[in-house]
Amino acid sequence: MFANDASETTQRMAETLVQELRADRQFADALRRPMIFICHGMGGVLVKKSLVYASTRTAPKVAHLWDHYISTFAILFFGTPHGHADKSSWLEYEAIAKASRHPAAQPNVRVKSTDRGDPRMPFLIDNDFAPLVKQFHLFFFWEELATRFNGRSAFLVDYKSAAPTLDNTEAAGIHATHSDMCKFGSRTSSDYRTVIAALATYCQKAPRIISGRWRQAEDALKRLRIGEAEEIGGIGFDVHLEQPFRSLRIRSHEMLHFHPPEETSHSFIGRQDLLRNMRNAFFPSDRATTISGSKSFVIFGMGGSGKTELCTKFANDNKHRYTAVFTIRAASSETITESYCGIGLLAGLQPTESAGRHFLSQQIEPWLLIIDNADDQSLNLRRLFPPGGTAHILVTTRVRDFRQEGTIGSFELKGLKEPEALQLLLTRADIPRPWDASTTITGSRIAKALGYLALALIQAGTCVYRGVCELGDYLDILSSAKRQLQNQEIRDVMKVVYSTFDISLGHLSRTTGVESQDASDLLRIIAFYHFEFVPLELFSRAVTKLDNALSTARSKSRSSSAADGVLGRFKPPATLPNFLKVKNRKAAEHRIKVAFANLQSHSFIRYDGRAISMHPLIHSWARDSLTPPQKHIWASIAFNILMESISLPPMGDTRTDGGYHNDIIPHLEACLSATGNPLPQAIRDMGQVRLRVFGLLQPTFLLILREQIEMHAKCGWVFAERGHFEKAMAHLQIVREMLVKLRGMADEKTMSASLGLAGVCWGLGRMEEAIDLQRSVVEARSRIYGPQDARTLQAMDKLGRSYWLHGQYREALDLQQITSNRMKRILGEDHPETLEALDNLGVTLGAWYRFQESLEIHQFVLSARTTSLGEAHLDTLTTKGNLAMALLDLGRLEEAKAAMAEVHAQRQIQLGREHPWTLWALCYLAKIDIQLGLLAEAEEMLNWGIAAATRSLGRDHLGVLIGRGQLAQVYARTDRLDEAQKLSEETIRIVERSRGIAHPDCVYGLWKLARLYVLQGRREKAIQTCELGLQRADMRISRSHPLANDLGKLLDGLREPASTVTQLLDVKGNSSFPTLATPAADTTPMLMLGGKRKGRLANLSRPVGIERVSTW
Repeated sequence: MFANDASETTQRMAETLVQELRADRQFADALRRPMIFICHGMGGVLVKKSLVYASTRTAPKVAHLWDHYISTFAILFFGTPHGHADKSSWLEYEAIAKASRHPAAQPNVRVKSTDRGDPRMPFLIDNDFAPLVKQFHLFFFWEELATRFNGRSAFLVDYKSAAPTLDNTEAAGIHATHSDMCKFGSRTSSDYRTVIAALATYCQKAPRIISGRWRQAEDALKRLRIGEAEEIGGIGFDVHLEQPFRSLRIRSHEMLHFHPPEETSHSFIGRQDLLRNMRNAFFPSDRATTISGSKSFVIFGMGGSGKTELCTKFANDNKHRYTAVFTIRAASSETITESYCGIGLLAGLQPTESAGRHFLSQQIEPWLLIIDNADDQSLNLRRLFPPGGTAHILVTTRVRDFRQEGTIGSFELKGLKEPEALQLLLTRADIPRPWDASTTITGSRIAKALGYLALALIQAGTCVYRGVCELGDYLDILSSAKRQLQNQEIRDVMKVVYSTFDISLGHLSRTTGVESQDASDLLRIIAFYHFEFVPLELFSRAVTKLDNALSTARSKSRSSSAADGVLGRFKPPATLPNFLKVKNRKAAEHRIKVAFANLQSHSFIRYDGRAISMHPLIHSWARDSLTPPQKHIWASIAFNILMESISLPPMGDTRTDGGYHNDIIPHLEACLSATGNPLPQAIRDMGQVRLRVFGLLQPTFLLILREQIEMHAKCGWVFAERGHFEKAMAHLQIVREMLVKLRGMADEKTMSASLGLAGVCWGLGRMEEAIDLQRSVVEARSRIYGPQDARTLQAMDKLGRSYWLHGQYREALDLQQITSNRMKRILGEDHPETLEALDNLGVTLGAWYRFQESLEIHQFVLSARTTSLGEAHLDTLTTKGNLAMALLDLGRLEEAKAAMAEVHAQRQIQLGREHPWTLWALCYLAKIDIQLGLLAEAEEMLNWGIAAATRSLGRDHLGVLIGRGQLAQVYARTDRLDEAQKLSEETIRIVERSRGIAHPDCVYGLWKLARLYVLQGRREKAIQTCELGLQRADMRISRSHPLANDLGKLLDGLREPASTVTQLLDVKGNSSFPTLATPAADTTPMLMLGGKRKGRLANLSRPVGIERVSTW
């Protein structure tokens, strides 16, 4: 199946199967009897090929073979690959099976595949079979237990390949390995009963269906014989419809993703003419299968006219024409990015903008993209249009000039038609039909006064329904509300709309009781968040934290409470709404939910039980209706609630809080835009002495200052945890700066802030600053707590990793040896921090070519972590990856590949196929394959991995550079020297820019490049490159490092005129150079570049480790 002539061989076997089965059925007098195929493994590929072949046997002399195709009713596939097949696993599986049958002939099964057969063979055959899938009942079974190979476990056919998603098919798992999935232990097993039930059903249905199919086939053959134009190969038999279909082109319009801007309202009224115009523009021939390139349609108009609702209605009405509907929320650059990230996540990719864009660009079936609220005139709207020719694009905007972006049309959405407006108003007011003349006349006058705008009509109808006023009184109340807006600089039409909102708010304000006050307060708070998707969790977290703080205060001892009471007299009351000041958590949560319900009933918000959203126009009105002093107060309240919902480490944790932090980023930025930094610049500019004197004389000032510093810490934590390092840097610098002034460098909080800031410096690649910060903490803790204290050792471990990542290998090795030895003695060998330090030491030893020592340390750590954390824990997998690379360094390639394959498989399951860590493991596998000589497989993995990493991480990221370095090796080993040279030189330039010319990565890259020049016969260029490499080695790693020794030997050989290419390339210490670092299991990767073993991003909540990586 994987040989070079696999296609021809499979074709011959398929033709033989058809002939032999025809002969058997003929001699058994069983022609035209229905057939059900039961296929295991590659047998299913053969059966599919046989059916493709038989379906074309309609010529007079071979028409008898058509029986094979016409009589087939169903196929049961047991572990058949319908997509990608892992070539190496299949070959090893076959070798093991052969050895079990002939043990004497195969004493040691070890497969090393070097042929260049096509691993996509099953997939290619599946493409031929695709037009026939509706002809048969298909049942896909997949294996649920992995097959054990030599030192590893793997699914021979993974779930996605064994059970493709197709309409009108069935699928189920079999709790067995691939080889045992057709062997059932008993007739009562659930797997056996599932298979037998399917066979019984098919046997019952088949005779009638196949009999009818033969009648249709005979008629078709007769028409073909008398010269009709019908091509009999195009006849199809849909066993599900029991009717023939003509087209061989199978199209699937199953709705895979349906994500319009909002839920479709059942009370949507009117606009039928516009919906018809939009449908005709996109589908001029009224055929859903029309594909003639990307099309865009722009709907512009003032806020509140119903643009978003119209697009949602169009999407819902035409969902049968599309395979997917997505929405880009274009209100700001942040919401655009979040939209693409969400699409990437829905597609099973990384939650990044580039991943989302990539997924949209790959769509081949008709799909709809709605770009909603594109109201910023500076927006490059065209940039949001996905490439490719199948997208239908709807744009909603207030910007009239954007109408030129509509390739198939545009229109301005104004008010509703009078009958539609009247219907919407009275329906919302819940006035029963039939409407009398007085009601109709009054309603028409209100609709006209409101400009027939949908949002204003909904608000007016809601007021009447809620009993704010009678229908006949509404115009008087509206006129009064408009007069109150005369002095505000608002357009007349907006005054009308704002007036409708004021009426509803006035009703809320006049209603006595806690519930109405809570709703009014909540409306003003939400006005200072982003208008979309404010999570209910924001408020529930704030309530929980405040309740916990109160419980903690009550549980303190009498003496500490007395001390706190003295200080508490100076503490100003928190600026919070009344519903967060209650002393009962459940009561507070209840009041918040009731307030949400109140706002929703007045049509101010949309609430889906998880989050609330607000129309942009209502959002603007809620803020515009406040005076400047009121805006300051409510913006502060909104910010305070947000801060109360955030917990700093150790209470806050990336694993539990990461998703929430991602949700609140737009709201945090909106609050900061409204309030500015918590700490005023004037206070930041105060000197240390003045600050401390103020604190002594004015305790209230000190307490306020402490809260402001904590707010900056929370902002920095959230931004850093989500990868917004520049923003995090600004906040955390303020925290450290103020703590140094108030408490001094020797204070533990100052030292913790310094370590957090160092972690952000890691993320930004500012290693010198990170090292300075960490060194200052090590010195301070050593002086205060002593060199043996756990806190000192933790800081030493962080500093050692930074030394290593920065290429200061001597400093790293010295410090890490001291740290790990002390940790073993003080904390114990099995302590998590000791294991972390040892794992890091193992990587650094590899950087010094001390591979056996490195291997032994990783083996110890792996054993301990497997026992304490389990085999599948991410930290365990990190160590196993390090172990695999140590095995590679020692030349134990098969063991290295088995270990790394397990790491890659587990990361795919836990993190996803395109997660950066999964891509690391893929790159490692490619590196091992290169050493094994499996260059075609390595190149295929690298090309895919580089594309995926570029989407997620960017072109210049470490993950991409690692892949490019490995790909250059493949090029060199396959005699594509010019390609290898170009790629290597470009990669070195990027490394120089990102890590500095003295970094060991650059030195190593120059050594590899010099060897490449040798292969090209460019001896002088190779000499220059070696000399440059040695100059840079002197800048950091020194001539004592093995890498510098390799460079020196190569240079000496190049200066010998008689030296040959073979002799020169044999001058090397080790073909694989020391390794680089990857991020912690609970952080967003932002990886730095290094020699061969690189480091992981500093996690601000707990210690992190490093993982072996190879750039070249």
